[in-house]
Order: sequence, then structure tokens, then C-alpha cells
Amino acid sequence: MERIITLAHFKKFLILLGFLFLLGIYLPKIVSDSGEKNLYVHQASAFMHGQLNIDQNLQDVAVYKSKYYVPFPPFPAVLLLPVVAVFGVSSTKVMLVSLILSLLNIFLLLKILKRLEIDSQYIYWIVAAFFLGTAYLSSSLRSSSVWFFAHIVAVTCMLLALNEVLWKGRGLLAGLFLGMAFLSRQMSIYALFFLLIVLIDRNSLKSFKWKASNIIAFFFSLGLCFSLYLLFNWIRFDNIFNTGYSYIALPGFLNERVARYGLFSPVYIPFNLLYMFIQGFHVEFSSATHLSGITMDPFGTSITFASPFVFFAFWAKWKNKLLWGAWISISLMIIHTLLYYNNGYVQANTQRFSLDFLPIIIILVALSLKSIPKNLWKASVVYSIIMNVLALSIIFLGTMGF
Repeated sequence: MERIITLAHFKKFLILLGFLFLLGIYLPKIVSDSGEKNLYVHQASAFMHGQLNIDQNLQDVAVYKSKYYVPFPPFPAVLLLPVVAVFGVSSTKVMLVSLILSLLNIFLLLKILKRLEIDSQYIYWIVAAFFLGTAYLSSSLRSSSVWFFAHIVAVTCMLLALNEVLWKGRGLLAGLFLGMAFLSRQMSIYALFFLLIVLIDRNSLKSFKWKASNIIAFFFSLGLCFSLYLLFNWIRFDNIFNTGYSYIALPGFLNERVARYGLFSPVYIPFNLLYMFIQGFHVEFSSATHLSGITMDPFGTSITFASPFVFFAFWAKWKNKLLWGAWISISLMIIHTLLYYNNGYVQANTQRFSLDFLPIIIILVALSLKSIPKNLWKASVVYSIIMNVLALSIIFLGTMGF
């Protein structure tokens, strides 16, 4: 008995140590954070002043008819509206908002795992894997930037949608949450297939009339979000399908890619496929002598070598139709991503676009664990976290002049 108590205390000590470590990383970033760095803060300010364009020509803006627009989907800016209204642009701490969302995301994932009746011995390992062993960690630590904040918001909305379909199954709310995810990261739209199948399955005992009205409500709220996005595009760029990405002044090789092949092309598949599934942990020495200037490969590390536990999803045990729905959504997200001109550059030990399908695939991972040796599962999670910490440490050393 004494040994068990001691082990329990040791685990709590490790959790506390990990929390203090993350707090030590987050706090300096929150203190130094300024809304001036984030396009969504400027977009929120523009909304407050009754306009869609922003006043400054900042990195990654879309320039159209001599006006500056934020080309990225607008929901993260809507979320920041009350914060910007109270604190103003320069004093808005996007990192703090991201931290609050991350705490909400932990709560939501715990709820989802309990609704799936996952064995309690796995739950906290899954949470650690999701938030510390994937692209989520580096994205949250860099969420003062527009791209990474969009990922955090999209994950929140997706977890809200998943929690809803697995809980009360209200189509109106599930569709709204998916719409919010889509208005943060467009690739989220492919989760439609999985969410719809789960929604139908969870309400299988209800009357046909109730199920039909629930599905209609799902598509109504999702369709409303989709329509607002098309209207948003049309007002800004005179075309409902023009997001403004083609008007971004891209740097170097990215500009060369888009000029030759466009935003989407099969020619991008080999590069993106390699970095998504094959590329290993890669450290670079960027000085003239290649002996210093240590940094991480800016194109990242594949999920195979950064977060190998995600492949346990192939051993998930669930109803066939639910598994098919999940894999259809995941596959469509991956295929669309592989056709894109950019694989998520700049990133470290991750493929940040994997966050689009991570909320779905982590469910499959959770449902596979009874078929996976415990030691193999735990070792893969520990490995993933260590590699993330190692990558962050290497980046830190690079900033110190090594």
C-alpha cells in the first residue's frame, strides 16, 4: 500500500513539474505578446470600425484594389472582438486567449474520452499525447501568429462539434460548431462526413421525423456559416470563391511555386507526401561553416517520426460505419492538404496541418488502445513528447547564438 501511495505521489509530482515547465514557457511569451503581431487582432479592430479591410500592409495580407485584407477565414477575429474592444490592438494578448482555449480543449477532450467510455488508465496518456506530443504544442507556443492561432481555434471548434455529436446529438449546434471550425480552417469542412454519421448513429432510436429535422438543422447552421464565408469573399474580392490567398505577396520559393503551378496542384504531392509521412527529425546548421546557427528543418518532421502513436488508429475497434466516416474525413483532409503549395512552413518537428484531422484521429487512437501493448503505447507517447521538447530546446539554443 505504501508503495502505491508513493508511486501516486510521484506521478502527481511529475504532472506538477510538467505544468510548471509549460507555465515557465508560456508566461514570458504572454508578457511580451502584442496584438500588433497578429492579423486577426487587426481584423477584429476593422470589424469594430465597420470595415472589412485593415489599415496596415502587414505580412501575409492580401492587397486588392489598393486595400489590405486578411485572407484567412474570419472566425478567430470574431472570437477576439470582445478582447480587442476592451484592451485595444496593442494590448491584446492572443497568447493568453490561446492558453484559455487550450484549457477548454483539455476539458473537451476529457469529456469526449469519457463519453466514448475509454478506460481511465489511458485517458491522461491520451490527453498528454494530444497536447504535448503533436503539432498542438508548438502551435500553441507560437499562437501569437495568425496561422497558429487559427489552428488552436479550429481545434476548439472541432472538439465542441465532436463532443456535441457524441453527447446530446443536437444537429443545430453540431453544424454551428463545424461551421465555426470551417471559418477558422477551411479543411475542417471534411469532418462533415464523420460528424454526420455519428450524429445519425447516436440518434438511431429517435423517430424518422425527429432525425430528419435534426439533420436539416445540422445543414442549416453549417450552410449559414458557409454562406457567410462566400458573402465575405464576394464583398472583398468580387468573387464568392476567391479567398484572397492569390493576392498575398509570398516570399522566395513559395512565390515561385504559386506563379508556376497555382495554389493547388498535383506537382506538390511528392514534396508534401514526403514531409507528411517520411521525413525524419532534421537539425540544420545554417552558418557559413555549417558548424553553428543550429535550428530545426523549417518544413518540419513527418507525423511518422514526430507522433508515431497516431498510427495506432488503424487498430481502432468501433462500428464499421463510424470507422468509415472517420477515415473518409481524415483521408479527404490529407489529400487536399497534399495538393497545397505549402506544407505548413515554417514549423518545427511537426506537420501543423495535421491538426485539421487530429481531433478525429485521436478518437480512433483512443479506441485502439485495448489492442495495443501498454508499454508500446506509453513509449510512443513519451518519445513524441521528448522529441517536441528536444526541438524546442534546439530552437532556443539557436536564438542564443549556438
